[in-house]
Amino acid sequence: MEKLLSDPGLVQRHLDRDLSQVSELDRPGVTVDPAMDQFDLVRALRSSSQQLQFDSPIVAATQSKRRLHELPVEERVADISVRAYLNSASVTVREGSLIDDQLRSDGTRILLFQRHPSETSTVSVNLAVEVKVETDGRSYFESYGWPIFLREPVHLFGGTADELSDQALSDLSDDGVPIDRPLLLLWGARLQESESNISDQLRIRLAEYAVARADEIRVYLSRTQTYTSAPMEHWWYSACLYRSALENLFEIYLGGLTFSLVDVEDIEALDEALREVLPHAHGFPEVAPRKIPEGHWWWNLATSPAR
Repeated sequence: MEKLLSDPGLVQRHLDRDLSQVSELDRPGVTVDPAMDQFDLVRALRSSSQQLQFDSPIVAATQSKRRLHELPVEERVADISVRAYLNSASVTVREGSLIDDQLRSDGTRILLFQRHPSETSTVSVNLAVEVKVETDGRSYFESYGWPIFLREPVHLFGGTADELSDQALSDLSDDGVPIDRPLLLLWGARLQESESNISDQLRIRLAEYAVARADEIRVYLSRTQTYTSAPMEHWWYSACLYRSALENLFEIYLGGLTFSLVDVEDIEALDEALREVLPHAHGFPEVAPRKIPEGHWWWNLATSPAR
């Protein structure tokens, strides 16, 4: 993963592979009658959801690479990445709720579908897909992943802190589970209950597994940095979530081991970037956690009223 971030040639080869995978998918595209009323249009899109695609193969490949990790693990790791991403988007059109139907000034139409699949038995995630209908009826995915315009929480945590921590421990011990899920679960456990209730034995076991996956943690840190310059509307939530997941891991579990895994200069550079960009986020407070731990200042910076 670190090689992927630092080797432009390798990035291009991965993109070429993804483009090849997109071309092999059986998704001929969808055309509907743009004059249909909402009920019939939604029904047509749902019934043909498995044929929907993005406007071009390169958009499908780049969107998949950028946003695949926003999907629940089970929806992204059991298949080729691009196909898994498109299949998940199709499920959201087919099974999700219609949230918005907007007619733009140029005559095109944007329909927004949303669903809340389970990440684990105690965590769900908010996913939204935009389907664009052109004036000639050509229809395709416009965006997919965490909602672009955030008005409600993206992740909902249930269960107890112990349940979330136990699942995180299981995930960390399994190299097949992407690192973002156990870090998300540990963050959820922190929000559910004070860290003082975590046993020393559990801390040690979690730290041991985390150290074994140090390369992935460094990639996670690099991704957090990219969110400070991301063009998407929900970038501020991604930046705050990832930064809190890292801080939680460092503060509660790794302690003095932290800087044997990551460079202090990288953390300082990330925080400097957050201080610079988050005041421009104008995020809605309803999206931020209700009980933000002391020291996680980035959430307040992102959701404070514009000055």
